[in-house]
Amino acid sequence: MSAPDDETRAVAVRYARRGPADRYSILQPDVWQTLQERQRALLRLFTQRGLTDLAALRVLEVGCGAGGNLLELLRLGFAPQHLAGAELLPERLAQARAVLPATVALHAGDASALPIAPGSQDIVLQSTVFSSLLDDAFQHRLADAMWRWVLASPLILPRTRA
Repeated sequence: MSAPDDETRAVAVRYARRGPADRYSILQPDVWQTLQERQRALLRLFTQRGLTDLAALRVLEVGCGAGGNLLELLRLGFAPQHLAGAELLPERLAQARAVLPATVALHAGDASALPIAPGSQDIVLQSTVFSSLLDDAFQHRLADAMWRWVLASPLILPRTRA
């Protein structure tokens, strides 16, 4: 088991060794197909849950990268003042800040250590964060934090039938 700082440094090193910068470019067929599939799944989930006022939902994305998913949430109707992102890598956070409205809160550093109030989020999402974390204890700390942030949200409770 490594210390949190050890794993965050290791993630930064692994990202620095990655291949081409266009890995997540919307011009890559696998990327746009995945995006469209995720959009359909999200919209289906929102509809099934009866969520019609997306602008009222508070959302935090862990590992927001350059802000692409947050931009997509804006496009779907989420309000920028209710969106937040957390990103470990400073250069990716700078890219997100450059494209997102100023009212989208962005947090730098280890997401598991962020001062996010328990139950303060309706949705906490991540896309590829856990595949980038190799330390089990670090994964558990982050998952525990994410659950705390949504634990009181009515969105995670099973729906009851009337």
